[in-house]
Amino acid sequence: MRSRVTIVGGGLAGASLACALEPLDLDITVLEATPLQHDHQPSFDERTIALTYSSRRVLEGIGLWPEIASDVGPIHRIHISNRGHSGFTRLDRNLIGTDALGYVIPTRVLGCALTERLRNNPRVDYRCPAEANSIDHDPQNSSIRVEVSGEHISSSLVVLADGGRSSLAQSIGLKTKEKQYDKEALIGIVGVDRDQDATAYERFTRHGPLALLPLDPRRYALAWTLPKAQASAMVTLPEKVFLEELQDAFGDRVGFFSRCDRLKTYPLRRVEVETPVGDRLIALGNAAHIVHPVAGQGFNLGLRDVAHLAEEILYGLKNDKDLGDSEVLTEYARLRHRQTKRVLRFTEGLLQVFANDYPGLSSGRNFALNMLEILPPAKRMLLKRTAGLSGPLPRLARGLPLGASL
Repeated sequence: MRSRVTIVGGGLAGASLACALEPLDLDITVLEATPLQHDHQPSFDERTIALTYSSRRVLEGIGLWPEIASDVGPIHRIHISNRGHSGFTRLDRNLIGTDALGYVIPTRVLGCALTERLRNNPRVDYRCPAEANSIDHDPQNSSIRVEVSGEHISSSLVVLADGGRSSLAQSIGLKTKEKQYDKEALIGIVGVDRDQDATAYERFTRHGPLALLPLDPRRYALAWTLPKAQASAMVTLPEKVFLEELQDAFGDRVGFFSRCDRLKTYPLRRVEVETPVGDRLIALGNAAHIVHPVAGQGFNLGLRDVAHLAEEILYGLKNDKDLGDSEVLTEYARLRHRQTKRVLRFTEGLLQVFANDYPGLSSGRNFALNMLEILPPAKRMLLKRTAGLSGPLPRLARGLPLGASL
């Protein structure tokens, strides 16, 4: 009898895992509660994602990159500056020898491509809408069961990929640490009056980071951290007034803002599941961790979860192990713990240094940015880490599908 992996949540992380596991001798079930076209589908809304180069490799490894490549905006350079001060640094793809430092893609484009892959794959039991109501263990049969509308699906392993408000995670006792930020992210699409050169901008203002990510030569994805009341007020402004406010905050480095579209606000928080691995159960992606978007690592961290878990499942099958065995799950937890903690610390560090107006911090920020600008080795180390190219890489992060030879 073949092992079954049941993935609760068919959003970006859960669907990516299902696609990654396709080549393996497995039965795969994906349960997604919210249809793709529903307004409340949290994974495939109007936001954009900045994919790292490592995430591109993962998507190449699961065979999805060719389907979305025409819709991505490459990032060749990043310009980081401190609003109203002299500190700045520039990062370039040539420092690490890659085609791009990253890529910008609307979540809905990526979500549609993933969902279509699952719908058209006879080896994946994709159910949508299908809500997992409960999880219980069946120790006599060495399995874990998910109840869906009265049906019990028995599996060797259950993966929770149902986002940051996972009621199932709470019901089975996975403890989380959560920090609510007192600001919100205002996101949208903005147009400019002149062609650009695939440069992304991160500008630290007195309220927090303001990021512009290139979608095409005359459009950027905007992510602007603001106090909650100000963010809510901004989305109600007439377009001309909003663009004036944005111009004042960012300056004229990209020319003049000419239009805006799809403005929305999202709450910001940090969530970490203390122990994302349980008995025959793993929390993955936003169900395991949510980070502030200042460093653009959220979904990229989830894709690295996917790459490591898929590799552990591959080795478990090759060595005739029970996929829910504690040895398999503990190894995955060990591999992910260090990187997750590192990303969380890096993100919090950026916020402490660049998103506060404490006395003396401005001069420190300027010094740090200017020192980075004149130290190419430091830039290279920073880029390799943020691009996901440092340390041992799982197969998918090297662009290799699980079915390829080493």
